[in-house]
Amino acid sequence: MIVLATKSQARRRLLKKCKRNAIITVSNIDEKRFVGESIVEYLLRVSFLKALSVKRKNQIVIGADTVIYFDGRVIGKPKDREEAYQILSMLSGKIHQVYTGVSVISDKWCERFVEVASVKVDKLTEDEINSYLDTNEYMGRAAGYAIQGRARHFMHLIEGDITTVIGLPMKRLCKII
Repeated sequence: MIVLATKSQARRRLLKKCKRNAIITVSNIDEKRFVGESIVEYLLRVSFLKALSVKRKNQIVIGADTVIYFDGRVIGKPKDREEAYQILSMLSGKIHQVYTGVSVISDKWCERFVEVASVKVDKLTEDEINSYLDTNEYMGRAAGYAIQGRARHFMHLIEGDITTVIGLPMKRLCKII
């Protein structure tokens, strides 16, 4: 039995394409980053804790987490519309990296990895950002956007796998499960 530990609808949809009978459950762990913790260390730790928190006997459990890296800093989910506006304004016209960490654990083994993709954002006007934010698609999303949604009109994958940006690197994950 395969279990995905996530709140993300996008991750759910991606896994269901590969494993229709997968079970989805929510893990509630503290996702705060430790001082001095690298992005890779953070993503491997959090994805592992998500998977471990829901693990039961005879299950293969997948945990994942995604962050945006831009200009030397990690960008998570905006707390409100104002912060989402600031993030999208900052990314406007620039390239950023998306990191997704995945942990897959079973009773006998564990595999963990981090995938990286690069995304270019069109130069956005204030009205374009506000129009996007009016859709509320930014809520609960790393850096306040969903590349598979309306943001696909102004976000462009330039390197890597689009599913890494969505939050579950399926090319690599499907080889494992």
